[in-house]
Amino acid sequence: MAMAIEPPPGEPAPGISHALAQWRGAHYRVLRYDLRLRLSAAMDRVHGSVGIAFAFAGQPVDLVLDWRPARPAGMHPGAVTSMRMAGRTVAVPEARDDHLVIPAAALRSGENHVELEFESPVAAAGTAVTRYHDREDGSTYVYSLLVPADASSLFPCIDQPDLKARFTLELAFPAHLTAVSNAPAVPMRSDAQAHAGGMHWRFAQTEPISTYLFAFAAGPFAELRDAGGTRLLVRKSRAARAREEAAEVLRLNRAGLRYLEDYFARPFPFAKYDLVLLPELAYGGMEHAGATFLREDAVLFPFEPGGPDLLRRAQLLFHEAAHQWFGDLTTMRWFDDLWLKEGFANLMAFEAAEAIVPELGARNAFRSLKTLAYRTDVTAGTTPIWQALPNLSAAKSAYGSIVYSKAPAVLRQAQFYLGEETFRRAVRDFLERHAYASATWADLVSAFEGASGRDLTLWAQRWVREPGLPRVRVESQVDAAGAIEALRLVQDGAPAQHHPSAEVWPMRVELLLDYGDGARDLLPVTMEAAVTTVPVAAGRPAPRLVFANHDDWGYGLFELDARTRERLVGTLGSVDDAFLRALLWDALWQAVRDAELAPVRWIELALRQLPAEQDEVTVSGLLAHLETALRWYLGDAQRRGLQPQVEAALRERMLASRTLGLRIAYFRAFVAVAWTPAAREDLVRLLSGELAVPGLPLRAIDRFRIVRTLLILDDPRAGALLAAQGEADRSDDSRRFAFATAAARGDPAAKQRYFDAFLNDAALPERWIEEALQPFNAVEQDRATGPHLGAALEALPTLKRTRRIFFVNNWLAAFIGGQRSAEAQARVQAFLQRADLDADLRLKVLEALDGLARTVRVRQRYAGS
Repeated sequence: MAMAIEPPPGEPAPGISHALAQWRGAHYRVLRYDLRLRLSAAMDRVHGSVGIAFAFAGQPVDLVLDWRPARPAGMHPGAVTSMRMAGRTVAVPEARDDHLVIPAAALRSGENHVELEFESPVAAAGTAVTRYHDREDGSTYVYSLLVPADASSLFPCIDQPDLKARFTLELAFPAHLTAVSNAPAVPMRSDAQAHAGGMHWRFAQTEPISTYLFAFAAGPFAELRDAGGTRLLVRKSRAARAREEAAEVLRLNRAGLRYLEDYFARPFPFAKYDLVLLPELAYGGMEHAGATFLREDAVLFPFEPGGPDLLRRAQLLFHEAAHQWFGDLTTMRWFDDLWLKEGFANLMAFEAAEAIVPELGARNAFRSLKTLAYRTDVTAGTTPIWQALPNLSAAKSAYGSIVYSKAPAVLRQAQFYLGEETFRRAVRDFLERHAYASATWADLVSAFEGASGRDLTLWAQRWVREPGLPRVRVESQVDAAGAIEALRLVQDGAPAQHHPSAEVWPMRVELLLDYGDGARDLLPVTMEAAVTTVPVAAGRPAPRLVFANHDDWGYGLFELDARTRERLVGTLGSVDDAFLRALLWDALWQAVRDAELAPVRWIELALRQLPAEQDEVTVSGLLAHLETALRWYLGDAQRRGLQPQVEAALRERMLASRTLGLRIAYFRAFVAVAWTPAAREDLVRLLSGELAVPGLPLRAIDRFRIVRTLLILDDPRAGALLAAQGEADRSDDSRRFAFATAAARGDPAAKQRYFDAFLNDAALPERWIEEALQPFNAVEQDRATGPHLGAALEALPTLKRTRRIFFVNNWLAAFIGGQRSAEAQARVQAFLQRADLDADLRLKVLEALDGLARTVRVRQRYAGS
């Protein structure tokens, strides 16, 4: 097999090409990485050595190592300083195009060992190892983050997911710090050994893992331990706050692990499991084998949480725990199959939440998650779930709602299509066959076919390899007696897409025929053709409501005909089933986005119906849509006419709703859309305490959000209120909130300063930039931000290369999403004509442009009426 794949032609290209990865996968067997890392006294540099043990599948070939030394602005770049082979010091190969090449002549059959000494920078932003200085107590923390292919910017390695190896690690620090890594610490004199005024840690050898799953963190952590052995590590200035939450967080984690062990029929696959809370982590969580890193404020809320917040935290814990099996134990062979791990992690987070915290409404939240996929999948920028990835340098572009929202929805559809027991049996077989190894989507489909005995070629092609989604409509004929004569479900592709639409997406749904007064029929229908006749419906009475996706098993846009839509605008409140009502709300909002239903009519319906809605997930979603309608879709005259009524309704509900969670949701909505002088007075009264939401203490983030709204509206009191809030709270979190809030200043000079900082301040953490993007691009200030749109688009290639996963998505959502005009739309369309624009960036821009195009279309049709 090794000889069947020839080396890629020419020298290795920059990044890590798929051709190189396949060639190395055929020839190499990586066995171990023995890492020894020492941090400098200033904690700004890692001095290290790595011993790499490897063998060949056949005769020796060139050893191509990945080495992309980080080059943060104003700092010395990383460097390899020496190399040893077979016990002898040899010359370090010249680093070229992100690689070090050791010729085959220097290697032998059997096991080889090469040791390299290196240096890598540590900084507050832009490096594989991040340094965080806690200004509250003067402590310093460091942590690594190597996904998707940043291990090779920390140390030379073979940085592709399928070539797993066992890791050992020794860490030396210039201070007395606690350290954590993938494996348990190995006792020396104690867990750590003092040396020269610092600490020395050694960790046991790991199970086979991918390079992107290797991790370490160090700092003066406080440690809280679960009875089952899991540790919760948190910076010491947050220890008291963590103790308030630890019992519930560890309970959820413990219950989640038990649920997953049972579901996968396999015990936890690593020697231990730690949860490490880190400030300003770029993501909500990262599933390092045996040591999940979590963003601190995703667990220790900086605000009073509502039900949806508590559910998000629970699902974050379950998502990262599920990765220990699906992602860490069994890893995708290449990042084109990113969906394998992320789709399953989100599906299992939903399944575990349904079982462990059913009171938090996981099924409704899963429905809401799917709408994020729909928003992308109807655009010309959508991609297949499986995305061809010629080089890992573009791996960050694969992350988005298709992977995180569509993939779990498709997998849940597969549960219904195949049957739950068949699906679970296939998943268990898949993990068993590929334990501590790698796999592809084809391996998963093969497991589904083996468990079900069905040919799933068409299913896999449509759902995995092709982009887009079906629009599903119901067509029926009724006879003179009022009975159904014929009924069929018709699929076609979303018209906005520029690629050919598939004719059919195989899936199974539950068709609802609702006759009113509680009488209904639920008919399972399997769709395997563009037109599916439902013969069992013939002869039944003509229903009041027909809906093709009862219980939300299907994936697609399940449209309401114009007559049903009109009837629902007047009678939606009479639909007793709260979950069905949420699905119908989705269909009505899609009609608004398609410029088929006037935003004013939707707002009027929401104001009538919202007091009766008691599910916090549903209410939060409706309030988000209400904000979009008010701020993006309405003309100024329309908003002036409706705004007092909207504000009065939100104010009343934030003060008088039955549950604290609902009061929190309405409070946040009121703060976001307050516009009239009376509402702004209420915002100031909320800050002073003269007006209070029952049971809701205002946290720093709430106060800054209030000030942000006042800044957006150019309220003359906003500047002084911002300064006062900054003086009142000098915590690290407050400094970040203050920075983001001040981005909402509307004057051109302030906008320019922030924009320059976004692009040029190397010391500015990405988390600070991302939090400031939305305030900077407040849609009410689109005339002030419009001049920056062109430069923001021009920066995309640099941002793709230098920033972490999700940054480009967030950048485009803010800069394009903060515009409303046809002129801005034309400017983005002109940018798309550039011949040198990377294909993945083109798709990202097209995805973001869809929302702006819809805003322009809705406003052109309805904003003047």
